[in-house]
Amino acid sequence: MNEDIARVLLEKKAVILNAKEPFTFVSGIRSPIYCDNRQMIAYPEEREQIVDAFISASHDCDFDIVAGTSTAGIPWASWISDKLNKPMAYIRSAKKEHGAGNQIEGADVDGEKVLIVEDLISTGGSSFSAVEAVRERGGSCEAVVAIFTYDFKKAKDIFKEGRCRLLTVTNFSTLVNVAKKNDILTDRELSLVLDWNRDPQNWGPKHGFPNADKG
Repeated sequence: MNEDIARVLLEKKAVILNAKEPFTFVSGIRSPIYCDNRQMIAYPEEREQIVDAFISASHDCDFDIVAGTSTAGIPWASWISDKLNKPMAYIRSAKKEHGAGNQIEGADVDGEKVLIVEDLISTGGSSFSAVEAVRERGGSCEAVVAIFTYDFKKAKDIFKEGRCRLLTVTNFSTLVNVAKKNDILTDRELSLVLDWNRDPQNWGPKHGFPNADKG
């Protein structure tokens, strides 16, 4: 996995590690890591590094169209498709409730091979729904490529069962190792972060940070 991209994500605070004051996810679980790769579109030099890393990660994939997930994957798909001179599409989380009712806009994926671009893979559900949308429209999808993944087993299982490759530029284990090498994490904090990755649902209560009640 790409250590240089992991370092860039940490430097630009697209990924923040804080085991002392954990973040709260939408689901209510507490987490010592927070990822917002949308920050990276603000940095031209670094985003070019990421685009090149995307292309490298998917170099052995056969595809006709680059499709970004709405909304975070759209700018990356745009830069990748431009650099490769490929048609582009984007995929909504659901079909529109008005107009033509499209879920996929841009290039027609029917009968085409599609590479889906994401910024982050968490549990994998929303990302794989984009694969299903492409297949429903008559296209095929060999792979989804993302900047970063939390390395959750659930995501790996979803993609394996769905017969789609999950490719990432960098990942959780690479990033925390880079953080340790650069003294962003102490040994104790590293242990806490790794423990979260193994059992995110119960990590907060186990370490004195109750999960939030989302009703």
